[in-house]
Amino acid sequence: MSARQLIAVTMLAALALVVSGCSSGDDASSSSGPEPLVGLLRFTPGSVSGDSVAGTWFRMVQPGGTPDKGPYMPNGDSPAQGGSTTLLEPGTAGGLRTGGYQSEPKPGFAQGNSLSASITKPTKFFAVEFGISTNPVDPQTQRRVPPPTVTNDGGKLTADVSSWAASWNDQEFNQGAPKPPEKQDAQVAGAEQVQKVWDWVAKQWFDKPTSDAAQGPSATGSYDAKTRKFTLQWTSLIVGGPFNGFTGVWHLEGVFEPAAAAPNSPAPSVK
Repeated sequence: MSARQLIAVTMLAALALVVSGCSSGDDASSSSGPEPLVGLLRFTPGSVSGDSVAGTWFRMVQPGGTPDKGPYMPNGDSPAQGGSTTLLEPGTAGGLRTGGYQSEPKPGFAQGNSLSASITKPTKFFAVEFGISTNPVDPQTQRRVPPPTVTNDGGKLTADVSSWAASWNDQEFNQGAPKPPEKQDAQVAGAEQVQKVWDWVAKQWFDKPTSDAAQGPSATGSYDAKTRKFTLQWTSLIVGGPFNGFTGVWHLEGVFEPAAAAPNSPAPSVK
C-alpha cells in the first residue's frame, strides 16, 4: 500500500468513528427521560368522514356504557356519527395552555350559553353552547386545582387536567382527570404550592397556596417529538345536573408549540 493510500484509509476510519460518535449522542438525547411539555397544545379541529372522526372531539357515555362502545348520548346539534360525537374547534388561544390557567370570564354566561372561549370555541349541545376553562378554583367543586401539566416519556403522555371545567346552561361541571373530590365531601389535605400561576384570560397572577388532592387516573396520550403531533384522551364522571351519572370522553389532538409558562415579569397579585 502506497503512502497516499494509507493516508486515505486512515481518514476514512477516523470519519467512521466521528459518525458513530454522533449517532450515539443522538440516541442518548432521545432517551433523556420524562420531560414536561410547557406551552400550547394547539388543537386540530374535529372533523368527520363517513363513520370516522378525527381531530378534537367530545362524547358523553350513558350510565352503564363504556367509552369505547357506548351507548352515547346523541347531540342533536352534531352531524358526526349520528350525534354521538361532538366536534370541537380551537378557541381564541388556539387550544390548551400548560403551566397556566385559562379561566372562565365574568360573567360566564349569556342566556345560558357559555362565554368561555379561550380553549375551545363555544359549541352547541342541545341548543345551548358549552365552553371549557381551567381555573385556580374549580367552579363546581370549589376545590383548588393545579394548572394543566403534560409530561412526555418516550412518546407517551401523562397529563394532569384536573382543572378542566365545562360550563353549559348556567351550570358548571368539573370534567377533569384526575378528578377533584366532590364539594360536599370532607376536605382532602393538599400539597403546599408556593409559586404564582399566570391566568392567560384574566391576565393576572394567582397565589396557589394549597391544592386539594385529585383522585383517579390521569389523562394519557401519545407524542411524536419530530413532528410535535400529540393526542390526549381521558374520561370524567359527570356529577350533578341533567346528565348526572353520565361520563364525558374528551379527545384532544393537534400540534404542541413550546413556549414560556408565563410572562417573564411577574405583575402584582390581584387580591
